[in-house]
Amino acid sequence: MGFKFTLLCDLLSNLDDNRTAKASTAARNQNPDIRTVAQWFFRHERTIHHAETDSVALLSCMFPEKRTDRVYWLQAMQLSRVIGRCLGLGSSRLSELNRWQTPCSFDLGGCVEIVMRQAENYIPAGQELSVEEIDRAMAMIASRCRFSGPLARRTRTAVDVEETLSKLYRRLSSRDAKWLTRMILKSYSPVVFPEQYTLKKFHFLLPQLLQLQNSFEGALEMLASDPINHFPPNPDPQSARSLGMIALQHLRPRPGIKVGRPDYYKARSIKHCHQMANGRRMSIERKYDGEYCQIHVDLSNKYTPIQIFSKSGKDSTADKDKIIPVIEESLRTGLPDCKFAHRCIVEGELLVWNDQDGDLMDFNKIRRFIPRSGIMIGVDNDSPPQPYEHLMIMFFDILLLDNDVCLAKPHRERRLLLQKVVKTVPGRAELAYQEVLDFSRADSYHRLERSFEKAITKRWEGYVLKASDEPYFPIYSTGVDPMFGRWIKLKKDYIPGLGDTLDLALIGASYNARDAPDLGRIKGLKWTHFFVGCLLNSEHAKEGNALPRFRIVDVIGRHCMSIQTMQALNQDGEFYARQPETFEGFRLDYGHNALPTATTWFKHPFIVEMLGSGFEKPSSARYFTLRFPRILKIHSDRTLEECTSFNELQVAAEKARAVPADELEEREKWSKRLKVGSGLDKYIVRSPSPEATCSDTDEETNSTSFQVPQATTASGESSMDVCPLMEGVREDSIGKGNHHRSCNDHPLSPLVYINETILPTEDKNPVLGSSVLVDNKNLPSRQHPRQNDGMITSQESLDFLCPMRTTSFISVHEEHPQELQETQEQLLERLSVPASSKQKRKLSPQSPLTTIPIWTPETSLGSFTLPRIDEKCSNERESCDLVEFVRCLCSDGSADSLQQSNPYAASQGTVFGIVLFDPKATRLGKEMHRLATTLSSFVHAGTSRVPSMGSIFFLGSSMLERDLRPDDLRFCLRDTWTGIGRDHFYGCLSWNLTKRCDGISIGQEELHSESTRCGYDMTSEPAHSVPRTPWIEMTFDETVISVLGEYISIEPLAHVLYK
Repeated sequence: MGFKFTLLCDLLSNLDDNRTAKASTAARNQNPDIRTVAQWFFRHERTIHHAETDSVALLSCMFPEKRTDRVYWLQAMQLSRVIGRCLGLGSSRLSELNRWQTPCSFDLGGCVEIVMRQAENYIPAGQELSVEEIDRAMAMIASRCRFSGPLARRTRTAVDVEETLSKLYRRLSSRDAKWLTRMILKSYSPVVFPEQYTLKKFHFLLPQLLQLQNSFEGALEMLASDPINHFPPNPDPQSARSLGMIALQHLRPRPGIKVGRPDYYKARSIKHCHQMANGRRMSIERKYDGEYCQIHVDLSNKYTPIQIFSKSGKDSTADKDKIIPVIEESLRTGLPDCKFAHRCIVEGELLVWNDQDGDLMDFNKIRRFIPRSGIMIGVDNDSPPQPYEHLMIMFFDILLLDNDVCLAKPHRERRLLLQKVVKTVPGRAELAYQEVLDFSRADSYHRLERSFEKAITKRWEGYVLKASDEPYFPIYSTGVDPMFGRWIKLKKDYIPGLGDTLDLALIGASYNARDAPDLGRIKGLKWTHFFVGCLLNSEHAKEGNALPRFRIVDVIGRHCMSIQTMQALNQDGEFYARQPETFEGFRLDYGHNALPTATTWFKHPFIVEMLGSGFEKPSSARYFTLRFPRILKIHSDRTLEECTSFNELQVAAEKARAVPADELEEREKWSKRLKVGSGLDKYIVRSPSPEATCSDTDEETNSTSFQVPQATTASGESSMDVCPLMEGVREDSIGKGNHHRSCNDHPLSPLVYINETILPTEDKNPVLGSSVLVDNKNLPSRQHPRQNDGMITSQESLDFLCPMRTTSFISVHEEHPQELQETQEQLLERLSVPASSKQKRKLSPQSPLTTIPIWTPETSLGSFTLPRIDEKCSNERESCDLVEFVRCLCSDGSADSLQQSNPYAASQGTVFGIVLFDPKATRLGKEMHRLATTLSSFVHAGTSRVPSMGSIFFLGSSMLERDLRPDDLRFCLRDTWTGIGRDHFYGCLSWNLTKRCDGISIGQEELHSESTRCGYDMTSEPAHSVPRTPWIEMTFDETVISVLGEYISIEPLAHVLYK
C-alpha cells in the first residue's frame, strides 16, 4: 500500500498557493500554512499512521534537507541533463527545459512541470508512485556518492541513475514531477514547511525526540518503543503534558545517533546580551574558531568504538581519525581510571595547535589536516603541515555517561562532571575556557563589558553564554520562559560598529537559478551573486596612467545583504551592466580557480561598505579576505580610488589577526567602541523573546540583516509543549517572581546582600587522594592571575557590593556602593592575623570536619558528627533540626572546638558551619532563606549569644560519594578546600553584627539607636523592644570556602600568612 507521493504534493501545492494569502493583512494574525498543514494531517491521519506506511520515507520526502547523510551528486545542471534523457526530450523541449538558467524564469522544477504538461503521463489507478519507492531510489543513488554518510554507502550497489530516475518521472504527473525535482535538489523553495508544527502534527513527541536523536530513524525507533508506542499521536494539550512527562523517563541519547543542539540567540550589544541574561547566573565560555565535534564512545562496539559527528549530523569519523588517539588518551578508554564503563557522549571543538608558539592557529589551517570524504579540498596553495603543528580537541560539554543522561543536569553539574571524565593533555586535549557571572549583580553589566574587551583584545572569536542552572534542552524543566535553555552568542561583528569594515568594490555579477526562488519578491531579478574586487594598481589608477586592474577576492550572494540592497543592485546595475566579451573598462585577475565566472561586468563598480567577522584565507587562495562578509550600505558619493586596495586588504587582515603588543591600550580602545556600539538602540531587540537560531546550521549563512525579528514560530505557539520532568537546582529559584514584593510582607526577615563573584583560582590541584574526598587529577588548569594564599577575597570582588532584590525576604534599600566597599575593606582589616598566630604551634591541629557543626536538611544523609558541645545522643545530633543547628553554632563550645582546627578564625570571634544538601531534592534558595530567618530570629530574641561574625557553607552531598575520613589532617590545608570549592560548593551565607543593615560599621553601643533605621516593618515588634536587623550576605564565590583551611603544610606545620 504505502503512502502516495501525490498526497504529499497536494500539501506542497496548497502551501505554494498560500504565498499570495500571506501577503494579506489577515495573515499577520494567523499563518495560513498552519491551517493548511492541520487540515492535511486531519484528512490523511489514518494513512500516515498505517502499518504499511514507512514513516522514515514520508519524513525524508517532507524534509529532504535533513537527510545530510545522503549526497546525490546531482546539482541543477547535471539533473537537468539527466531529466532530459529520462523524458526523451527533443531539441525544442530541451531548450525549454533549460530556461531555468535564464533570469526572471522558473526554477528547474517549474521548467520540468511546463515541459511535461505538454505530454502528460497516463497513470493507471493503483499505480501511483509512493514515497517508499522514491525513498528507496534516493537511497540507491546516494549510496554511489563518496560524500554520503557511512551508513548510506554501506548499501552501495551498481545503480544507473538515469534508469532509476526514469522509472520515477514516467509515473508522475507534471505537477508531482516539479516537486520531485525540488526534492532531489533538497529545497522546496519558495515553499517552506512550518517545521516544528508539522513534526508535532505527525506525532506530538517528535520535535523533542529529534533533539535527543537527530535522525528520523532514531526518533521513530523511540516512538516505537514501549510505552511510547501506546501514546496517541495527537492527544489534547493536557494529556500531552502528562504523557510527555512519562515519556521523558524513558528517553535517552544513543551512541551512534547525533544529539541535536540547543537554539541560540545573537546578542546585538552588551546591553542586549545583559537583557537576555535576565538576572541568571551564566557560564561564559570562549567561542573557539574550529570544527564542532560530537564524540560518541561505545566500548561494546568492537569495530568503531569512537564515532565523530559534525555539526550537520554527518558521521565524519573516517576524516577525523587523526584525533582519535588523543580522544582515547584524554577519556582513558580501556584503562582502569576510565570514568565510564560502557558509553559516553561529549562535545568539543577541533582545532590546530602550534607547539612552537604555544597557541592555537587560524581556522584555515584545519583543512590541511582534515580531508572531506577522503579528499583534501582547498589546499592547493597552502603550505604543508609542519611537525610542530597538530590537531587538538577542546572539550566543552558532556551529554551522556553510561546510563546517566547528563542532558537533564544543569550546565554547572555537567561542567564539573566533564572535568572528572576528561584528562587534559596540554596542546592535545583541554577544557574550554570558562568564566561564571551572576547577572543579578548590579555590576554584572560592567563585568561582562570588561570580559568582552579582554576577549576582543586577545583576538578571540567571541563568547557563548549558557545558564549555569539550566539543562541542555528546555524539555527538562517546567513552566519556563522563552529564554530558558537557549544559549547566547556574543561576537563583536554582531554589534554595530565593532566588526571589521572595509570599503570594497562590486565589479561584476552572475545569476544562479538555485537562489532565485528565495528572491522572488524582487521584480526583474537579473543577478543573485556579486563579485568583490580590489585594485592591484591603485597608484597608477589614481594617476590615470593605466587601466584599473582588479583581483576578484570573493563572491557574495543573498545571505550577505538585505533584500533591499539586493533589489537596489539589480535595479541600478542595469545602467552599468556590460557583457564580458566586449567590455574593456578594466583588467581582471581571479584570486583562485574555485571562483565562479561572472556573466556581467559593471562599467562603474558599486562602492559598498562591507562588514566581516574577522579575516580568513579562502580555500585554494594565497590571500586573506573578510570572513562572513555582509553589505552594510552602498556609497554613491565615493570613487573607485577610495576603495580598499588589495595590499591594504592584506595589511588590515594582518593587523586584525595579530595580538597587540600593548594590551592595555588596545582594551581601552575597544572599551570606548563597545560603549558606542551599545548605544545604538535601533539594533537592540526589546522583545523578551528574540528569534532563536538553530545551532545545527551555520549561524553566519542565515544572517541577512542586523535586526533580529521578534520571536514567532511558524505555528504561532511554542514549539516546546511537552512538559519536562526535572527542575534544575537554581540559586534564582528563591523568588525571581517576587521582585516587586514589598518588604513589609515579611517584617522580621533579615536584610540579605547577594555577592556572586567568581574569583580566579590558582592553577593548583588539591593534595587529596581518593580516600579523603575526590580524585582531582581531572580538574582543568585555569590560567588566571595568582592570588595570595592568605587573601579570602581579591580586590576585584570589592569593586561593587550592593543590595539585590532577589528574594521575598530581602528588604528594599538604596544602593551605596562606596560605603559598602569601605565596609567590606574594614571587615578584611579585622581579619588580619595577630602576631601570635604566626608562631609555630606545638600541637597538631584537628580536621575542621570534626570541629565544625554540620547539618543535612530534609534528607537521610546523616552528618559526620556535630561537635560534642552538649550531651545529646548521636541520633539527635544526626537528625538535628535547623534551630538546633543554629543553637549549636552559637554555643560557647563551638568556638572552643574551632580553636583546634581554625585558631585564627576563632581569635577573630568568627564561627563556621557546613550544610550538606542534595541539589536534586532540596532547593538551595529555600534553605538559605530558612537559615537566614532563623539567624535573624535568634538575634531578635536575644536568648542566645550570637557570634559577631560567621559563615555557613552550602556543599553538595556529592562529597559523600567517596570514602571520606573526616579526621584526615589534609582537611586543614587551604589547597584541599580550594579543590572542594571547585567540585562541591554551592553558596555561602555570612553575617556580621557589627554592621548596620545599610552596610555602615557601628559599635555595639550604637546598635540599639541605629536599628530603628533598618528596612523592615517594626509593627510586629513589642513596644518595649527595638529589634536590630543583622547584616546577612549570600555569596556564590567558590573561593570563600578556602578560609576553612588555615594551613599550607602539616609536616612541617605551616600556617597561612594573612595580610
